[in-house]
This record gives sequence, structure tokens and C-alpha cells, in this order.
Amino acid sequence: MPHNINQLQIVALKLFVLIVVSMGLRSIVEAAQTQQQVKISVSTQSVIQVEIDSLNDSRTWSFRNAYAGALGLGDRIQKFQALGTSGQTVDVRKIASGEYRADEASKRITYLVNLSEVSPGNLPHISWSANDHGVLMLADLLPEFPEHDRRLSIRFQLPSQWLAFSATKVDTDGSYIVEDADDEVFFVGRDLRNRSVMVRGIELQFVSSGDWAFSEKDALKSASKVLEKYFELTHFKLTKRAAVFLAPLQTPSGSTQWKADTRGSTVALVMNPRADIKYWLGQLSVILTHELLHLWVPNSLKLKGNYDWFFEGFTLYVALQTALSLKLIRFQEFLDTLARVYDSYLSYEDNQNLIEASESRWTSRAPVVYDRGMLTAFLYDLTLRKATNSRERLLDQYRLLFDRFSAETGDGNDVIIKLLTSSAATREFSKSYVENRNRLELESIMALFGFELSTGGTRSQLKVHTGLTDEQNRLLKSLGYRK
Repeated sequence: MPHNINQLQIVALKLFVLIVVSMGLRSIVEAAQTQQQVKISVSTQSVIQVEIDSLNDSRTWSFRNAYAGALGLGDRIQKFQALGTSGQTVDVRKIASGEYRADEASKRITYLVNLSEVSPGNLPHISWSANDHGVLMLADLLPEFPEHDRRLSIRFQLPSQWLAFSATKVDTDGSYIVEDADDEVFFVGRDLRNRSVMVRGIELQFVSSGDWAFSEKDALKSASKVLEKYFELTHFKLTKRAAVFLAPLQTPSGSTQWKADTRGSTVALVMNPRADIKYWLGQLSVILTHELLHLWVPNSLKLKGNYDWFFEGFTLYVALQTALSLKLIRFQEFLDTLARVYDSYLSYEDNQNLIEASESRWTSRAPVVYDRGMLTAFLYDLTLRKATNSRERLLDQYRLLFDRFSAETGDGNDVIIKLLTSSAATREFSKSYVENRNRLELESIMALFGFELSTGGTRSQLKVHTGLTDEQNRLLKSLGYRK
């Protein structure tokens, strides 16, 4: 009898394993059937081939034609072809730049993207490839997908000895499951160096190409300090791995020695390795104080609309304060930066409020969103500190933002203005400085907070007043001033 029972148990166990394996295989197949299949083949000639097997039939395809001031992106799409449901070639017409239409329903398309001619002024906001490495941004490589078909399985075919890196972790089968193509960035190339570290439960990845005056180890350490600072600021843990990609800027544009784009969970940074920079690691750290904050604001928020004045202008000011607290700059350098921004602001006409300036950010040559936004953040911080005897700061609003509004899907301007005016001391601030079209005139305001602002020479000078009151001295010390 015991022998018979053991045999029955073995049979039952085998049957159970078979059922589990069967269910697992079925779930894998079902998962594969719920996402678009994308294959990206990269060549060393700065031309990539894309093949897409869609879930549903389609007759029209639309590619992004402009992004962040870069125009004509649709013209980089070449040799577009579509295959019908039976595998037959389907006639396709190009009806406009980046716009294609077929006579029959198709589930499979193939095309080339030419990345060889990218203006330095458009880096790193769009996909590019040069000198055995490149940054691929799915937003300008793939057509727009319907909301219900946006989940993608991405596979790469790379040249020999090339690697691919992404904030999205690679699956065991070599694919990347992407939920939103607009947020996804890949760093591909030969001789890419990769390091990672855990910071407050957040994985931080640093991938670089080229030769630099600092080690990857030191760069990762510097980035880690900034990332930790922003976790402490927001008390919000990023949901994905954070990635920083660093590549050489081969052809600098004018005096620009670096440019960056933070998208989704990735900071894509290009720097001129031949630039005359005395403290390279310090410069990199200062850059990251701005770019890494974007991983939280706006990238971890679900707010809608154009509130660029906050997530660009206010971010510039918070980044400057972070650089000061990390001892990357001195207090007078903090003031000198604000004075330079004010000089920039005075150099052009400003007849918009910050919300209007945000709406025209990419069509206006004047950097109103950045300059006026940063100076407005400075004024807000000073106003709040003065009214609360330095007990409250602009920095405190970021924790409140994520405590109260991290899941909010409303209009960004409404939510941020509601947050900034929640204190009695700042109730009217938005009407005076965010929604008002009047020009900023800091000369008449700075003395109230213990500063001297001189705009009479070749450049403005912002200094601490020599005869501070006790209240002013307390405010400036809370800001980082040390006599």
C-alpha cells in the first residue's frame, strides 16, 4: 500500500508540474501578443533599420517631425515599406514629411532612419549616431501608436562588439519591454563603460564613451550625492533605475561646451572633451544638479499642460541651491549666477507672463522660461523665508508636491500655483509674478532682503548689504551665507 501511494504522488506531482509549465508558456505567449514587436538594426554608417510587427491592422503611420526646436525629423525616414496581412507588399504613399498611407491594411512595416546629419544645435534632444556610438530616442525613431497599443518589445541587432544600455532592464530573452516609447532612450556603441550603484533604494547607472579628465568611479560618486539630495528633498523613490549617459560633443556649437536632455529615467549628456574647464568633475556635478532633478520634476509627475516655468525655471534655482549646499560653489558664486541671469533677462523684451512664455518656449528666441522662471523662484524663496522667519523655504514645497500631488493628473499650472500659494505669506505671489505680464525689476526689491543690486556697469552685481538687520542676517544665513 505505501508503494502505491508514492506512485500516485509522483504521478500527481508530474501532472501538477505539467499544468504549471503549460500555464507559464501560455502566459508568455499571451504577454508577447499584447505588445508591438520592434527590431532595431544598427549599422556603423549612422543608418538604422526598424522593423515593426503590429498588434492591429493599420493603414496610416505618422512620425514626429519636430522636437525641442529640431525640425524636419520626418525627412530622416527612408525606404518605408508595408506588408499586408498575407505578407504581400502593399503600396504606400508619402503624403507629407513623416506621414505615410497605404491602400490596404498592414501589420508589418520596415524603414530606414538616417542619423548621419544632425546639427550640433539639436543635440542631444534627438537620436544621433557618430564615431562608433550613438543615442537612440524611440520618440523620433518610431511612429505614433494608439494609446492601447503603446506597449513595445524592443530587440537590437548591433555591430560586432557593440553594446546597448537603457534605464529599462533587459529581459532574459534579450528584449526590452517598453511602456512608453516617448520616454525611452538607448545608448549604443563600442567601448561603452558602465558602472552602477544603489542610492537610497534607487539604482543609478552611469555609462560613458570617450576619454575624460575624471574617472567613471568619481563621476558616479558625484552623481550619487546629487541623487541622494533630491530623494531627501522629495521623499519620493523613483520607480525605475536612473541612468546617466555621457558622450563626447564632437562639434561644439558656438560657446556651448555641453548640452543635456533628461527624458523618462535617463539623462543624456554630451560634453566637449577638449573644453577649457579647470574642474571637470565639479562642472559635471553642477550640470547634474539640474538634470537629475528632472527625474522627479516633471518626469515623475503626471501633470498635464505647459508649466515649463516651474519645471525649468524653478529647477534652475533649486539646482543652484543644491550646488551651494553640496559645496560645489561658494555663496558669492551663487549670487553672481543670479546676477548673470538678470543681465540675460534685461537684454530682451518681455511682454508675457510665465504661463504664456511656457506655451511659446520652443518658438521664442528669448529664454524667458529659464531666466524669469529662475528669478521668480529666487523671489519666492526669499519671500517665504522672510515671512516665516526662515522656518519655510521653497525647497519644502517639493516634498509637499509629491506628498499631495504625485498621482494628480490635472493641469500643471493649476496644481503648482495652488501649491505655491498655499501659505498665507505667498497667497498673492502668483498674481504678482507668475500670471502678471509686468517686467521683473529686482533693483527695487533686493534691498528688502539684505542685498545690494547694481546694474550700472558692464554687468550686474549682486552682493550682501554691509549693514544687515538681525532679520536679514538670519534670512541670508538660512540661504547659505556665511560671513
